[in-house]
Amino acid sequence: MKDKTIICKKLDALIGYYKELKDFSAIPIDEYMKNTLVRRAIERQLQLIVECATDINNMILKRLRNSPSKDYFNSFIDLAEENILSHEFALKIAPSTGMRNIIVHQYQKVNDEIVYKSIDSTLLHYKVYIEEINKYLKCD
Repeated sequence: MKDKTIICKKLDALIGYYKELKDFSAIPIDEYMKNTLVRRAIERQLQLIVECATDINNMILKRLRNSPSKDYFNSFIDLAEENILSHEFALKIAPSTGMRNIIVHQYQKVNDEIVYKSIDSTLLHYKVYIEEINKYLKCD
C-alpha cells in the first residue's frame, strides 16, 4: 500500500536524524556551551526528530480516522488512543514537542543547558518510538 511506503520512508528519515543526534551526544557540555555551530546543529536535530515523528503520527492517524491530530503534543496521545503507543509512553514523549516549539518559535530564550540535557531523553524516547512505529508498520 502506497501510504505505508511513504510513512516508512519518513521513518527512515527519522532514523537518520536520530543517528546524527546520537553522534553529537558525546560532546561535553563545556564544548557545547562555547560552540554556537554545535548548539544550533543539535537544536536543528531535535527539531527535525520531533517534526518527523509528528508527521508520522499524523500520517498514521489520517490513515486510521481520516483526520490528523489537533497539535503536535496530542499526536502522540492520539496514537496511544489507537493502541499504537502505550499511554504511559505517549505521556513521556509528547512533551518533547514543547522543546521543539521553543526552538522554532523562540517563545522564550532558548536555555542552552536545558537543550543539552534534553539530548539523552530525546535519544531514549525516540529509540522506543522508532521501535514501536516500526513494529506497527512492519517497515523492514
